[in-house]
Amino acid sequence: MLDTDDQWIHVADSFTDAALNGDGWYQALELFAQATGSEGGQLIGIGTGITTPFNTWTINPEIAAEFDELGFSSPDLNPRVRAGMAAGPGRVISEADFITPEQIRTDEHYKWSRHRDVPYCCLSTLIAGTDSLIGLAVSRSNRDGHITPAQKQIFASLAPHVRTAVRTQMMLEGNTASLLTGTMEAMSLAAFACDHIGQVMAMTPQAEALLSDGRFLKLQLNCLTAELSQDSQALDQAIREAVAGLQRPGPPLMKSLFIRSLQGEQTPDTIIVDVISLPVRPFAFSFTPRALVLVRGLNRDDQQLIAALKTAFLLTEAEAQVAMQLANGQKPEDIADSRRVSVATIRSQIKSIYEKMGINRQGELVTRLRPR
Repeated sequence: MLDTDDQWIHVADSFTDAALNGDGWYQALELFAQATGSEGGQLIGIGTGITTPFNTWTINPEIAAEFDELGFSSPDLNPRVRAGMAAGPGRVISEADFITPEQIRTDEHYKWSRHRDVPYCCLSTLIAGTDSLIGLAVSRSNRDGHITPAQKQIFASLAPHVRTAVRTQMMLEGNTASLLTGTMEAMSLAAFACDHIGQVMAMTPQAEALLSDGRFLKLQLNCLTAELSQDSQALDQAIREAVAGLQRPGPPLMKSLFIRSLQGEQTPDTIIVDVISLPVRPFAFSFTPRALVLVRGLNRDDQQLIAALKTAFLLTEAEAQVAMQLANGQKPEDIADSRRVSVATIRSQIKSIYEKMGINRQGELVTRLRPR
């Protein structure tokens, strides 16, 4: 169990480290399991939307291998996976939330779990697609028992940081290691590294080209600013929060922002900027990067902006396409006709888009993606 805020921050930062370095997930999951008083931690990616399914589980490797061999990653065979898919992202659940004692006694997966001494769990879906998910769980032995309310609260407080770490690794696709070792020429992203006071200390060639273009972003006193004042304020706030780091248990320090331009006739008129906090190292010198600023949507076509919407806001492919149609001024009825689905389906997707992007109406979406 966690006794201090520093211990909590250490666990949260371990997942950020894992995402940035491309490894360390096993160690981070071990810390997560210890923090919740559990036997093991598990990060699993399953379904057709996952290019390479994975199951990182900090228990006896023989048990993990048997789990895969028996097909227990399937929702048809595993009530835990089925419950995670049904619950949707963000909700933290345990046995009492999705299965009865009688079902536990007769279910084949739970018979196996009892035999392997992992009869209890707590889980949360981090990222969900139409037929895939990335989930976080802790496995609990008979000695551990059911998760307690206090332990479940710790799980719930750390799960968003694990989700952010997963998103970060998905976005960076292994490029951050090049950034942090100084070989930024190898990167294909427009990226800026900021120091402890938010000043840009290094950038990729793509970032230099963006600044030279004179649209969207510029440097002022070595700090990033945006073309529009309200975008500048949001960017400055996000960078300040990121370089300050986690001070106490709280929400993840990663934000995705719209940065707009009103200059010229080029498209797109909007880019998406991801601001990612880097873990604070003990005894680190001031030249250690404290935040990454990544730019998406620079290829000047809607498909690249659709990809950015999917990555930054976790929109599904269909939701991202619908978002662009909305931004182009189409009505839900017209979108439904063009996509050959019901208006009810489109309205459900629109509701999900607004929730994920933190907006309330079509006009806000138009303002962000098509500011002219």
